[in-house]
Amino acid sequence: MPTGNREVEYAQGMAYIQHMYDTRHQIFQFAVALNSALLAAIFQFVKADTGRLALSALGGVVTITVTLMARRSRAYLVVLEQYVAELEGELGFGLVKTTGARMPKGIDSTLYLHFIYWLLIVVWLILIIYFAALA
Repeated sequence: MPTGNREVEYAQGMAYIQHMYDTRHQIFQFAVALNSALLAAIFQFVKADTGRLALSALGGVVTITVTLMARRSRAYLVVLEQYVAELEGELGFGLVKTTGARMPKGIDSTLYLHFIYWLLIVVWLILIIYFAALA
């Protein structure tokens, strides 16, 4: 493939990587806000245990859905980053490779996000079991 097409493909890949990271952060912010609102509603406004059970189930389903979407999105992002890194090698660029090499070593932030998602799922499961026992 001519170099010009590879450069366009590289630019599009980089733009899509940025889009994916922005989307990941927006989804996380949505999940935190939604879970906070549901927890506040359960403990402050809803008095019936059946209503609390229903909201807990809703929170659990939504959080599981968001977690599975985030997992799928991350898998796609890893493949895309690998492909863009290959394009970089062909073009003599180095942003993806050098950025990865210069980043502080440690746990990938994705693991923190997924930990929080799964922690919220556990909270919802505990609440579902608790309110089911009361209802």
